Amino acid sequence: MIAQPKPRVKVVMSLFMIILGVLPKDLVMIGGNLVIGTLLLLIYRIPLRAFVKQLKPIAFFMLFTFLFFPLYEGGHGWIKALQYSGRLLFVAQVLTFLFYRMGIIPFLQVLAELRLPSIFIELIMFTLRFMDVFRGEVRQMLLSLRSRGFYTGKWFQVKKYRVLGGLLGSLLLRSFQRSERIYLGMLSKGYKGERKAMKTEFVPAYEWMHGALWVGCLLCLFFVGGKQ
Repeated sequence: MIAQPKPRVKVVMSLFMIILGVLPKDLVMIGGNLVIGTLLLLIYRIPLRAFVKQLKPIAFFMLFTFLFFPLYEGGHGWIKALQYSGRLLFVAQVLTFLFYRMGIIPFLQVLAELRLPSIFIELIMFTLRFMDVFRGEVRQMLLSLRSRGFYTGKWFQVKKYRVLGGLLGSLLLRSFQRSERIYLGMLSKGYKGERKAMKTEFVPAYEWMHGALWVGCLLCLFFVGGKQ
């Protein structure tokens, strides 16, 4: 089993691979990228369940492309649907490799080491944090509705969806108020919107060469396919 690269190598390598993976329009090149992505997962022994976890959020968008483009563009819609779905699959493969055994905090730390503006790092962190806040608020509000006898049922009913619409509006207001309280609390503790990078970990040259090899495979496929 090949050891996982250092976090900094994984982030830089994955970013370049994603950029190169979403550029091609030729189905043969997209298929080649998917083969490289599959080899990436197999060589590092990344379990299938980790890939399925990354695939779940985009499965709906992939299905939507196969429903929308054939109706909107006719016969050529299937080709466009395959293009978009193939790119999404490749991005899911690379993200699986990136976040396997690496959490969000190390990922944000690497971004800070790479001199990414602090505002972008903080936006990523707060977005991920408030997704959990939204989820918790929804659970509490649905639980309170069910305790008062509310149930969704199996068929569409205007009255029930009107209640759920009001629930969504209340959720937005409660989430906004909570975010304001959290922000004021952070300011009171000295928060200035800056993230300081910790001590930079030494990365051996052979690991950078290892990452460059994977990116080089995509580059060769990209330029060879572009000349045809």
